[in-house]
Amino acid sequence: MAQSTVNEQNTLKVHGSLLLAALFYGASYSIAQQIMPRLISPEPFILLRVWISCAVFWAVYSLLPTSARQALHTPTVGEHRRLLACAVFGVAGNMLLFFKGLTVSSPVSAAVIMITTPIFILAFALVFLKEKAGLLKISGMLFGALGAALLIYSADTVVTAGARPNTVAGNLMVLVNALFFAVYLIMVKPLLNRFDTLQLMRWLFLYGSILVAPFGWGGLSSIEWGQFSLSDWVCFWFIILGISVGAYWLNVWSLKHTRATVVGSYIYLQPLLAAVFGLFWGERLHFAQLAFGSLVMAGVFMVGRARK
Repeated sequence: MAQSTVNEQNTLKVHGSLLLAALFYGASYSIAQQIMPRLISPEPFILLRVWISCAVFWAVYSLLPTSARQALHTPTVGEHRRLLACAVFGVAGNMLLFFKGLTVSSPVSAAVIMITTPIFILAFALVFLKEKAGLLKISGMLFGALGAALLIYSADTVVTAGARPNTVAGNLMVLVNALFFAVYLIMVKPLLNRFDTLQLMRWLFLYGSILVAPFGWGGLSSIEWGQFSLSDWVCFWFIILGISVGAYWLNVWSLKHTRATVVGSYIYLQPLLAAVFGLFWGERLHFAQLAFGSLVMAGVFMVGRARK
């Protein structure tokens, strides 16, 4: 009975963590656009985001008792190479592509395109892991790919709130970001068996902070901090602490305590949450987003069903 209660509590913690992370991610699409690129360009924003997050993870590590720090796994040379690769795809590359693309994309379109990640993961499994290609898997990939392609192609016809641009190039960058994130999820999974969540995050963001420096350093001097209002500062710190620290931590912690399919299933919530938050900030839903987004959702759902 006691063991059953513990399992139920762990399950509730996992699903609560994943739901909170999904809320953070869903809100981030619209919140980031409140200050970017109006007050800050994507590259220096990413630089500050990764640097501050890295400082937070290392500060928390330094506060641990000596015995707790000594108990953490020390990366081998080979693991450092994998950590660096994970930082390329899961921190530097995907953040730069996502934020750059989001400046010229609709929050709703970006959120829908982002959920193509499971389709990319399946494609990698078919090619590299020789996973069997059933009819449902192939159909799901085709539906998802068609929906994403049509959504991207129709980007220029979708007018966003406040006449913000919604371009093919922006949506393509979000799509490549989803590809990068899929690679990251595949590469990071073996490390979760050996690393504590804190240990993994501090190394990922340390390498990430080095990788993003050349892209964002030059733009730091152009930020006019005096133009930030109180609401702008709230948006700024929400993206840095809420997403980079909070949501990243929650997802990695959940991935250690449940199956990847459970973690991946919460990605379905992002378009819905992005739409809700987008409507709050004056975003309008368009027929193309609903129709083509439904194709993507159907494809991802079919892929998920086929892999169970």
